Amino acid sequence: MIKSRTALIPIVALISLIGCNDKSINGDTDKDSTNFTTVTLEKLKTERAKLDQTVFADETQAVRHEEVFIRLWDELRNDDPYKVLNNFPFDNIILGEPVPNPSPEWGVPGIKFVSLNGTKKELNVTEFRELLSDLSKKGCKLKQSEWHHTSFHPASNSSPARSIISCELHCLFNSNEQRIIVRGKLKVTWANNKEGQPIPSLIDTTGLEIIARKGKPMFTEIMDADPGIEAPGRFPRFSPLLVRDLDGDGLSEIVTAGCNLVYKNEGNGKYTKRDFLKNGINRPAEAGLLADLNGDGFIDYIGGDSESGSLLFFSGSEGGQFIDSPYKFNIPPLKGLHTISAGDIDGDGDLDLFIGQWKAPYIGGSMPTPYYNANDGYPDYLLRNEGNGTFVDITNSSGLSGKSNRRTFSASLIDLDFDQDLDLIVVADFSGLDLYLNDGKGHFSDITDQLGKKRHAFGMSHTFGDWNSDGIEDLCLVGMSSTTARRLDGLGISKPGYEKYSEMRAPMTFGNRLYVRNKEGELSQPSFTAGAARSGWSWGCAATDFDLDGDTDLYVSNGHISGKSAKDYCTRFWCHDLYTGTSKSNEVIDSLFKTELSSGLGRDFSWNGFEHNAMFINLPSKGFFNASFLMGTAFEYDSRAVIAADLDENGTQDLIVIEYQSSTMTQRMHLYSNIGNPEHSWIGVKLKNSPEMSPIGTFISMKSKERQWSKTIVTGDGFTSQGPAIAHFGLGKIKDVTEIQIRWPNGEIQTFQEPEINQYHQIEYKQTK
Repeated sequence: MIKSRTALIPIVALISLIGCNDKSINGDTDKDSTNFTTVTLEKLKTERAKLDQTVFADETQAVRHEEVFIRLWDELRNDDPYKVLNNFPFDNIILGEPVPNPSPEWGVPGIKFVSLNGTKKELNVTEFRELLSDLSKKGCKLKQSEWHHTSFHPASNSSPARSIISCELHCLFNSNEQRIIVRGKLKVTWANNKEGQPIPSLIDTTGLEIIARKGKPMFTEIMDADPGIEAPGRFPRFSPLLVRDLDGDGLSEIVTAGCNLVYKNEGNGKYTKRDFLKNGINRPAEAGLLADLNGDGFIDYIGGDSESGSLLFFSGSEGGQFIDSPYKFNIPPLKGLHTISAGDIDGDGDLDLFIGQWKAPYIGGSMPTPYYNANDGYPDYLLRNEGNGTFVDITNSSGLSGKSNRRTFSASLIDLDFDQDLDLIVVADFSGLDLYLNDGKGHFSDITDQLGKKRHAFGMSHTFGDWNSDGIEDLCLVGMSSTTARRLDGLGISKPGYEKYSEMRAPMTFGNRLYVRNKEGELSQPSFTAGAARSGWSWGCAATDFDLDGDTDLYVSNGHISGKSAKDYCTRFWCHDLYTGTSKSNEVIDSLFKTELSSGLGRDFSWNGFEHNAMFINLPSKGFFNASFLMGTAFEYDSRAVIAADLDENGTQDLIVIEYQSSTMTQRMHLYSNIGNPEHSWIGVKLKNSPEMSPIGTFISMKSKERQWSKTIVTGDGFTSQGPAIAHFGLGKIKDVTEIQIRWPNGEIQTFQEPEINQYHQIEYKQTK
């Protein structure tokens, strides 16, 4: 009986692969069937090759043509750019005369816009090389670039193949203080060379935009840390990354819980390093939380132990220290802890917890099913603080059990509908955004359907910021965008039996979704936010006023896995992996996935590699502009966690960025100092923790004669990170603030009239009732 059952498994796997059966696969297999499994793998690979020549034939041709620009991209990174461009094979190129464009006041001085929309001129290879020589003599140097095959039209009997190549070039002109971005879409008409390989016959650059800025980059690197050097012998990871005032002196420390370090803030941008926990966690989970959970006035720490799956509570003490023996939460072992959010959900005066877990695809031969609404991950938990040092799991009774198996990356407890209780936002991979309203007693109602398809995403993280400067905090869901998915949609490719999967490609890969909130708390996604939608395979994010012009900007980290070549695994995912298997494990498919993913990914080729971090500066209600290279923040390394914080206490928001190195599976930590805009003013509010009141959940609002601002102190936002309990507002050229109002989690209000600008105001809770 066992033998017969085992023999059926490869057949079921094959049926699932080609789309004839969308049901779960039984994952039980006989380990003695290794040889038969190998034969079956060959059949699966043969079937994939057949699909590449039938259903996905046009995409196969697109990838073949894309290789021309992948080689260009690789060579530009590794050789003299002028030599590479001189040798690039093509017949003719069309250039438009530069035409100055209107340059809105983005808040960053010195930015000029030009488009190549003037009189067109067609150059041959010799003339193009002369142009390159002239640029070289004038001191123009290519620093980095990015190339994506956005659209492909296969050749027909009457017309050659055509493509749209989205490109971005980052150049320096004579010095680091003259920076140029060239971005836009190349219209490519293809031909074949003597060997039958595709080469560009005509490249039309009309419409390319040139953006230049003269002046010092706003950000300068001040630290590049390696955990192997900072903490030898410990886990080689910095995250979870947390910034918080641990000792109550008004200065925020940097905690890198992954390698058990804290960088003590000594003031004036100086830090001293020491151990974070006396007995650190050997292999910490991805999430951590700093908050006063027992109400004694000291900051406590909650973190996960990946080896045991335990969730641990370390009670805080004097001077930002923690007790040796942690309390272990009474919940099942956590397999994928990825976010912890704190907030008082029932109004009893103590902090409750939402625990979110992420489950990776491919594990055991499984794949999230359906990929656009998966609820097949590790369980999330809502834990009520009993006030006596214990927590109770109320996930089911709170109304959250229906979607408690999302593949959760981030979550926050925040008042969405302005009724002064904390609602819940959950952002998950392979589904997107879920919204829950709280009745004030800790029972939640799901209102996600109000968003329709605008909730879908490969959700990676989230943050809050006022995108239209109306004084109401809005929401950003950071999601993955995919050139491959858009190209498949443009080709009209749909695998038979999976029409719904094809329909959901566009909403799932929309990218970053920036929602605006009205006075009733309802969310909408206005068109002016589209400029910040596509940043790549995005991870962490930070929303703050980086240029101090009075509006909220957005920084997004990018890049999945970068190998030697930018050749992308993405087509394999969208054409094959996505349809292979179900939520349940399967040994045969597991072998297939391991074979595919271990064939050079991260070593020889990439998966959304070499994608640069994006700095979207904001022109409220008008649009967003990615000025990252001009600002000095378009880093090419694969990035993960991001925190914006004033590390040197000078009033500007600096950056901490965590780099992930796939070749060694380790991290680095980069700190960047922001010089800001000296013509602009600012103001900050630091909330001090006290035994009577935690700042988490506090709402800060501010007014001037011209406008108003607001910020809520939340946790669980970002990616494996926690920012400080500080509200920082850029003022632009406003010189007077009329009022700051603090509404504490218990509803009590403290008001401060005409506070001084260009300084921080440290505020502690004072009972008013």
